[in-house]
Amino acid sequence: MQVPTLANGGASADGKTITYHMRPGVKWQDGVPLTAKDIVFTYQQIMNPKNNVQVQTGYDHIAYVEAKDDYTVVVHMRKVFAPIVAFFMCVQGGFSILPAHLLQGNPDLNHVAWNNAPIGSGPFKFKEWVHGDHITLVANPLYWRGPPRLQQIVFRVLPDTNTITTQLQTHEIDGWFRADPAKYQQLRALQGYQIYVSAENVFGHLDFNTKDPILSDVRVRQAIESAIDRQRIVDDATGGVFALSDTDQSVFSWANDHHAPYFPYNPSKAAALLTEAGWIPGPDGIRVKDGRRLSLQLSYVGGQSIGEKLAGLMQQQARAVGIEIMQKNFPAPLFFAAAQSGGILNSGKYQIAYFGWVSGVDPDNSSLYGCDQFPPKGQNDLFWCDPALQQAENDALGTMDERRRITDYHVISRELGEQAPTMFLFAERRVDVVPAQFHNFKPSPAESAFWNTWQWDMQ
Repeated sequence: MQVPTLANGGASADGKTITYHMRPGVKWQDGVPLTAKDIVFTYQQIMNPKNNVQVQTGYDHIAYVEAKDDYTVVVHMRKVFAPIVAFFMCVQGGFSILPAHLLQGNPDLNHVAWNNAPIGSGPFKFKEWVHGDHITLVANPLYWRGPPRLQQIVFRVLPDTNTITTQLQTHEIDGWFRADPAKYQQLRALQGYQIYVSAENVFGHLDFNTKDPILSDVRVRQAIESAIDRQRIVDDATGGVFALSDTDQSVFSWANDHHAPYFPYNPSKAAALLTEAGWIPGPDGIRVKDGRRLSLQLSYVGGQSIGEKLAGLMQQQARAVGIEIMQKNFPAPLFFAAAQSGGILNSGKYQIAYFGWVSGVDPDNSSLYGCDQFPPKGQNDLFWCDPALQQAENDALGTMDERRRITDYHVISRELGEQAPTMFLFAERRVDVVPAQFHNFKPSPAESAFWNTWQWDMQ
């Protein structure tokens, strides 16, 4: 599928009509041609109110999608939405094309059998999923680029990073994608493996639930930022692999203003902010206000050493200024689940949360910070609304002029920095471990590690 632009005629001058010319000959893994009908069907399912769709950002600006013929799709916009090309049926948009011939006729797709045994169009097709143990994919002979070189890929589910490291040592497993960076030095010492370290469009951060009566006070959020030594977290929790950062924009993004932290490590500043907010040191050193201790829970995904080490460091550093940090970890499926399913983040069942988030190819971050993006409609799990930021988001989405958008995203960056609804910690770098005889592994910051699996080979 060719990317529509003004130059190739795929995007109209007013930005409201986007035309896609699909590649003929692409087939679903059951042999049925993939056509424009599938794209129209997918759009309809994204907008189907009966489906548990967590985010419709971008798609909700579309008036309708039509199939001009089997291989031509036209997207008609209600208004200009600058990142539409980066969203529509792409990774940043959160959706892949669905097979209409297998799924049409269902009132919703929440519990269809396809969810547990999908049929796609990629180089490897689903064979088996043993829940809690492994997923097996096998080569797709119908793949449009030709059959992949590997015959099978098995993804093992292991309980923790120590088990993974041990099984690498014994060669029970062949590799580790997105390995724990804190184990980088240990992994380098293993025999028979290649270690890749590459930049990623992922930022690690702490989210503050601004609905919480304590964290609704901007001074408390600013104090927490001032109390935390980001550099020590990078050094101790990530083994120095990650890079210090104070933005959600990728290091590659034209919208990144590369500013310094608005509230750098300064325990004295943190203490002053807390005193100003009415939190006075208690007999055990933990601050108190109106009879309530300044005790906050940090939530994160269990089984990951970065989260565990970060939590320990935060406890030490926050206590030094009179903040008690309690910690609780959750399984990833529960932590990230939709609001309708009781997810920790999206239901607002947390006070402070640590996790990593992917920056898109386009700098649009309105689904994370927009006033109309509270779950379940969007991903503003901060439950924070800032009028100045919202105006800048609207302006950035409503123009195709990159220079104007840069100005808007710098305003957004400033508001995030000053109001501190989220604390940016670091730009992640991915660590991947593959066998020494593994060829054509090419990690990309804009895609997953699996973007070129048809080229992978073992020799």
